[in-house]
Amino acid sequence: MVSKQFSFRLSDEVVEWLEGLQLEGESLNQTAQRILTKSAGLSTDSLSTLSTSVDIQELVRQEVENAIANSERLQEMIAANTAYLATSINEVNQQVDARLEELRGKLIAR
Repeated sequence: MVSKQFSFRLSDEVVEWLEGLQLEGESLNQTAQRILTKSAGLSTDSLSTLSTSVDIQELVRQEVENAIANSERLQEMIAANTAYLATSINEVNQQVDARLEELRGKLIAR
């Protein structure tokens, strides 16, 4: 499995927090990696079993679906947009119907 190296700075508070979670014989980088993979719902064992991009895509899809399902704010936004779209579609349908009636009237008048 291909891996990538990440490099970024952390505040003193985050470093202190990581130091508090550090296991014996573990570097801060290893601690950060362990916490990150654990918070993603993965372990170093499960990372090695994700051998294909399909496995990873499925895992990401599931995580996104879970995040959406558990996000009350996102659910509110989806409901509001659904209502807005339904209203807009109805308005367009009414305008189309009115225009069709107008055209029918012109055709009959001929």
